[in-house]
Amino acid sequence: MRTTILFVCGLMLITTWSFAADFSPTVMTLSAPERIEYQFIGESLTIPLTVANTPAALWLIINTHDKAENIRNVTNGFLGWHYVNKIDTTVYISQRYERTAGETEIVWDGNDQDGNLVAAGTYDYYIWAYDNITARQPVCDYVMVGFDWDTQFTHVYEVGEDGLPLAQPLLFGNVPIFINNRQSPQDQNFYQLHGIHLKWTIGGDPHDPGLLQTTRCKMYLSAVECINATGLAILAGGAAFTYGGPVLDPHDYTIFYHCSRNIAAKTDTMMKWRFVSDGEAVQDESWLGWDELTWEDNGAAIAANSQKPGCFSDRNYIYVLSPGLHQKQDEWNRLRCVSFEGDVIFDKMMHEWYMPDDPNPHGYINGSPHLMYSRGNDNWVMVTHTCCMIEMINTTRLLEDVDDDTDRIRWHNANGDYWMDAAFREDLDPNWYCLADDKTVSVRRGCLAVDSNNFTIVSVNYSGITSFGVATQDGTGIEGYMAFGDDTVSDITSRKGGALVADYGSNYDGLYMNSAVLATSVHYFDLGQTNFVAFDSFHGIITNEPVIEVDAEENAQLAFSVAQNAPNPFNPATTIAFTVPVDGNVRVDVYNVAGQKIDTLVDDIMSAGKHSVVWDASGFSNGVYFYTVKAGDFSKTLKMTLLK
Repeated sequence: MRTTILFVCGLMLITTWSFAADFSPTVMTLSAPERIEYQFIGESLTIPLTVANTPAALWLIINTHDKAENIRNVTNGFLGWHYVNKIDTTVYISQRYERTAGETEIVWDGNDQDGNLVAAGTYDYYIWAYDNITARQPVCDYVMVGFDWDTQFTHVYEVGEDGLPLAQPLLFGNVPIFINNRQSPQDQNFYQLHGIHLKWTIGGDPHDPGLLQTTRCKMYLSAVECINATGLAILAGGAAFTYGGPVLDPHDYTIFYHCSRNIAAKTDTMMKWRFVSDGEAVQDESWLGWDELTWEDNGAAIAANSQKPGCFSDRNYIYVLSPGLHQKQDEWNRLRCVSFEGDVIFDKMMHEWYMPDDPNPHGYINGSPHLMYSRGNDNWVMVTHTCCMIEMINTTRLLEDVDDDTDRIRWHNANGDYWMDAAFREDLDPNWYCLADDKTVSVRRGCLAVDSNNFTIVSVNYSGITSFGVATQDGTGIEGYMAFGDDTVSDITSRKGGALVADYGSNYDGLYMNSAVLATSVHYFDLGQTNFVAFDSFHGIITNEPVIEVDAEENAQLAFSVAQNAPNPFNPATTIAFTVPVDGNVRVDVYNVAGQKIDTLVDDIMSAGKHSVVWDASGFSNGVYFYTVKAGDFSKTLKMTLLK
């Protein structure tokens, strides 16, 4: 089985693996003060910043702090198309700063985006940065991260089945059917791709095919002798089946799920499979499937050749997006939720994605949601593939009452804000219509990700020498579209693929995207490799509230706190400072990125007050570590970086 599948995948890729070397990226780390005192009297604020290891393009973002409950149902942005509700909002985004690695600074004049002095108080400040100079570094020659206008076929897994950080993140996905359809019918090998699922542990030799794990869902393999009008294979029985992006069971990585689509019948179902490495996947026939679940899907037929249902998980449920494509019907933008026990929790029509009264000049009504991403909470960002609809929803509201849309939307960007818009000239009629007239400006999305500080990163295609855009925590775009250091314009209409992120304090944190598409590229499978570019983000507080020093007699009133280690990054020693509110046992432990305890710095009775401990890491390897301070019922964990 390995020989057949690897031969097929090898046809998709141009690989050179004569010089074997494990993937070991250079990780960017931003360091700045966690708390800055500032009086908001019109003077400039200088923020010291260290950019470790790589050059960076970076931006300063200022948000309100703890004001979410007072920010309700607000519309802003161009033509009032941006909506925020119960979420702290962005008041300032800086210009782009270009910085080399090392110590530097950035300046804020205390004004908002309109040039008005912001009110005195407390604000969150963020820095978002990526390496816009260095060329992509190969990660894997055999797994495709994103693809043109299709669903999100591949996910990056940062935690293991036990919920603890993985020492090495995992790529899991399958082969988009577009790869199948766009090849010559005479090349029979490509018909074997549909139905193959791929696993890759990040960190191995990117060019070693022996590290790729594959399994095959046999029911989806195409029949070589018969291709219907859409390019889909007709299987025995006369039904054409397809599916979209799968998702691993977060509690058992030998199990995966996906939504299966019967094109002829216009129906969907959910299936559960066991991953058999280098063999046939085994379906769990007791879990849903056609005999137990049939979802009507009016968009199935026309969407089969472009958008397939994608699956996503928050470790509690499986979420399924079942999209259509530009159809003049009102039943194809559906968000569904299924439990791991096989219960359908809800089946929700996302009405705001259907705009029959707002078509663009060439008749498209709207696209439909096909990307979805969350980072360990109830808020999910959803993006369509060709229209300009992007929003953050709170799935807790749907789980409580699927028909109650109160506070379901955190932010919503329907065109507007000069970010992710397909056609944004003010002289267009209608103003800023969403879908553009041709692919060169249609800005199709390839992948969606959210980093650890809740910046939204959306990949784009057909947008020239640019590959992605970034939005702040309330959905405000930072700066149009951005390019990687080796981006080019290809002769296949600027197809760029997509990008995902790993951002959990590991030695592999960064952006993971497709290959740079060269001007000589002529095939879809030139996007097949996964590559790496460094990025990071930072969060701190700017406040006019002074730090109050207290003497020893008042120590009992102190709050428990743990400071960021200093210096950070460090070599070989760093100081960890903390405050405990009462006398008692205090423990300070150090962990590696796999969650394994590697050192105990303190385990003793301490008096209430401020303390510090030094960790000498001379005997440890370069990388990211975590330290946890525990005092009674209090506990806090922070990350630190050892750079030798």
